[in-house]
This record gives sequence, structure tokens and C-alpha cells, in this order.
Amino acid sequence: MADRKNYDFHSLNIPREFSRDEIYLPRPVELPQDGEVLSLLRAVDSRHELAYMHSLLDRSEAAQLGGFGCRATMIAIRKQDPEILRWGLVAFLIWIPHSDDFRDDLPVMALFGHSAKKLGLSPWREFRRAAKRVPVARGWVRGWLLRLPWERSLKAWRYAESADDDGFCYQQTNVGPMTPEMRDMIESRAPMTPELRAVIEEIEERARKRKRRL
Repeated sequence: MADRKNYDFHSLNIPREFSRDEIYLPRPVELPQDGEVLSLLRAVDSRHELAYMHSLLDRSEAAQLGGFGCRATMIAIRKQDPEILRWGLVAFLIWIPHSDDFRDDLPVMALFGHSAKKLGLSPWREFRRAAKRVPVARGWVRGWLLRLPWERSLKAWRYAESADDDGFCYQQTNVGPMTPEMRDMIESRAPMTPELRAVIEEIEERARKRKRRL
């Protein structure tokens, strides 16, 4: 069984503070600790324990992985590096069991699919490969791939390609009230499985026990 003591989770516990002048500025795509996050993922993989990594993290640490995964969809394009996209997708899937509402994570899947195409990769193949490395999210990935092509597109989720001073990025478009069509798209086939629900309940129970010990 995977043991948290075997790894250094410092890169997932670095607080980022914003000055008052930065509050309304776009968040940076690349962060100083990204290299450490990649090293952590590779270290867990070297011990063949990626499948259990979700169980080693608390929610805030998992959220850091999820954020890295989202940013990896843009970093990979800037660096033209498919491996960054692959590790980002693994990181994002490790976050999924900790998510409060999986529907909030659906747009990020569209970013991964679009970035894979820009790198000349098969989104279908990359999603399936990542799901094999993070089995707990296999049902989530299957649910995404069963959606219609339009429902997996950038435009459907109100995103578009853009650029900032440092390079490629994604930008949300048409921000406003959710249309009935978009609401139906989000609500349809929410990719939840009994296996994923069991993992979520296990994580929640461990969190309750941790609080009782404090």
C-alpha cells in the first residue's frame, strides 16, 4: 500500500499570496513549483503508486494538482511538450475524487482535448492512457468520451484560444447567465460511478477521523 512518508509534498503546500495590485490581474499560467510537481508525479510513478496517489492527499493538496493539470493544458502548448500535457492530465484525474462538484471540472476536459489535438495527439488515446494510470477516474473519463463531439469542444464550454505576454493561453468567452442548452449539457450523463463514489466516501471518512484526532 502506498505510504505518504515516501514522498515530499512540499510543492503542493506552497501558499501563493497576491498583492492588492495583483488581485484583478490574470493568474499566471506557469508557477515556480511546477517542476517540483512534475518530479513528485514521476517519483510516485517510479514506485508504481499513481493509482493510489489520490488517497495520500488531503483536499487542498489535490486541488493544487488539479490546478497544475489545468495550467498544463497551456504550458504544454507553449513548450510544445506532449509529456507535460500527459502528466497534467494524470494530475487532474488524481484531483477528481476530491472535487466537490464534478460538473465544474468538465470544461477542463475540453481544454485537454483541444490541447492534445494542437500537439498532434489523439485525445481519445490520451484520455484512455491516463485513465489506466489513475483507475479511480476511469468512469469519469468514460463518461466524458461518451459525450457528443460538440459537448467536448471549446466553444461548447465558452472557451477560446488566446495569448498573454508569455504566450499561449485559454480565455473564457461569453461570460454570462447559463443558457438552457448549456445547463442540459452539464446535467446530462454526469460521469459518476459507484466505484468513484466509494472512493469519495473513503476520503471523506479519513478527513473526519483526522479532524477528530486534532
